[in-house]
Amino acid sequence: MTSIIRQLITSAVLLMLTATTGHAQISIIGGTTGVADTTAGYQKWMMYRGQLAELSKGDISITPMVGGELGSEENIFNGVRRGRIQIANLSGLVIGTVVPEAALLAAPFLFDSEAQADHIYDTVLFDIYSDLLAEHGITFLSWDDVGFRQVYGKTPILVPEDLQGTRYRIPSGLATRLFAEAVGSDVIPLSFNENTIGLQTGLVDAGGNAVILYAGTGIAEEAPHLTLTSHIQMTNFVICSTRWLESLSPTQREVIRAGWIPMDLARSMSRDEEKDFLARADDIGFTIHELTDAQRQAWREAAAPVTPQIIESIGGRSVEIYQAIQDAKAAYKDQP
Repeated sequence: MTSIIRQLITSAVLLMLTATTGHAQISIIGGTTGVADTTAGYQKWMMYRGQLAELSKGDISITPMVGGELGSEENIFNGVRRGRIQIANLSGLVIGTVVPEAALLAAPFLFDSEAQADHIYDTVLFDIYSDLLAEHGITFLSWDDVGFRQVYGKTPILVPEDLQGTRYRIPSGLATRLFAEAVGSDVIPLSFNENTIGLQTGLVDAGGNAVILYAGTGIAEEAPHLTLTSHIQMTNFVICSTRWLESLSPTQREVIRAGWIPMDLARSMSRDEEKDFLARADDIGFTIHELTDAQRQAWREAAAPVTPQIIESIGGRSVEIYQAIQDAKAAYKDQP
């Protein structure tokens, strides 16, 4: 389903819901990890809260617990599956604990541009991952773009050789570990909350993350060199429990689905925030390093073994999904 068609359907649903919502009141909890109230991520939850209230005429209220109150992503995911949390916005890392094929989305240099990635996520991957999540009792509501993962360090890192022997922080997850190993770094697994302390104490020297998770969280101050490798597209999953969703009335279910931020708007909010952080690099205290064509090619060559390793390791439908991505890339390239 194209983004334009999805938006037209959503608009029609919104008009219908405004006129037909029932009166059974429900109160739900939405969760994610550590979103500051100054960020686009926080604004999205506030917009969702407003949409739910408007579309349900006040019958559905949500309490967004997004500042770390619910603990780790693993805790939140377990809460969704056990019915204690109704809506969650989670990374592919934790989704991969039940759908291993989610690791494929973190394969390095899987997409050539944001526009290409957006198109393939919407027209190919949404339906595939909806089916995979449904097998585990999870309803997939939407993607939420986080941005391309970049490399940061205490010193400039321009080519993969600059990472050899450095202590490189990785989150849990197959793809990030394989990438760190491929470029010759010493792999240091740390949670996001432990990352800044790791940099301060010298436990780690470098790592990778999206700009919006690097520039505004204290990481930039400790590792002030950001290299725009754009090697992994980071996209979250907005999900809920299928059992819980099906316990609602048909109208309430449509409110839950239609109320989330349209994907194009959600993406633009994240990307505008990224542009703002990059524009304020001097004020925040970090240096941006853009790659030459030769340097970017060096990163691509170093990371080339990672995708086959991911596919071999996770199995499942990974070969099928990878081929679907390649076919969609070729078709996208041939579009007039």
